[in-house]
Amino acid sequence: MYKAILLEATCRSDVVKVENYPVQAAEVLSQGKGASTGLLIMFGDKAYYIPNAAEDLKTTIEKTVDLLTSLNEALTKIGTTLTSIGAGMTGPTTAPPPTLAADVVEINSKVTALNAVKSSLNTLKGALK
Repeated sequence: MYKAILLEATCRSDVVKVENYPVQAAEVLSQGKGASTGLLIMFGDKAYYIPNAAEDLKTTIEKTVDLLTSLNEALTKIGTTLTSIGAGMTGPTTAPPPTLAADVVEINSKVTALNAVKSSLNTLKGALK
């Protein structure tokens, strides 16, 4: 009966190394071709390298949260501006567009949705530490 052996490893250009020693015939279980750190699983005469994707995922989440924050700020500013414009318009010649109120409500609902996604991503990012 074989026992699995787990070792910390690195991979660069499909060459897997453990403590700087190359591992022959290790199958890289990844779509990416960039340098990575991960685990080498040895089982009998087979060796498999699994990259640690948590750092890449964490970076992607951080960038997404930053983007959502920027979008949220922009939509909030647009909604506030539209509300001010609508409030300042009086009389028949300066009446606001008929869809203004609905547009502001839609923008505010998008801001709420962005905040919910951002909160979920921050929770996930925290779990990756």
